Amino acid sequence: MRWDVTRLVVGPLATNCYVVAAGGAAVVVDPGAHAPRIIEAVRGLDVQAVLVTHGHPDHVGGVDEFLAGTEVPFMAPAADAALVKEYVSAEPVRWLRDGDRLECGALTLEFVATPGHTPGSCCYYAPGVLFSGDTLFAGGVGRTDLPRGSGEALFASIRERIFTLADETVVYPGHGECTTVRREKESNPFFGPEWV
Repeated sequence: MRWDVTRLVVGPLATNCYVVAAGGAAVVVDPGAHAPRIIEAVRGLDVQAVLVTHGHPDHVGGVDEFLAGTEVPFMAPAADAALVKEYVSAEPVRWLRDGDRLECGALTLEFVATPGHTPGSCCYYAPGVLFSGDTLFAGGVGRTDLPRGSGEALFASIRERIFTLADETVVYPGHGECTTVRREKESNPFFGPEWV
């Protein structure tokens, strides 16, 4: 099934919020701010879930406003529960763990744990697409100098969980433009030529 991915750049840190739609159903990934813009973007769609890739406020800051007055389920990484609860009052209906599959109408996504940027940082994957949050960017990687970040864990996550995906997988990061697994293996300055 064809997926439509709409990117909304929100908040002062230019965070990417994605509306992922197929067959009239949709999920919202990382509503970090500007909830009214996101609500307008999903008008006419059956929003099945709000998902976040980690608990930093630029990725979760719009969750409460977006969910207000709705029955849309909110889901977040279990390993970032404490961080999410600092910024979001809505209680997730599901705390996600590695390998969990999310059936959202016509959409099926797999939760892929990619710790490093935060202990609970994750990606959401379906064949051909990956929503990478702040784990991997076009030409960069997520910060690990924030509390509870780990460079060792981040690089292991990218090598073992992302670079093992099909080269043509489109990567939709938490900030900046989209890229592909192949492009990052070939040209990301944080990795050597052994990934080509």
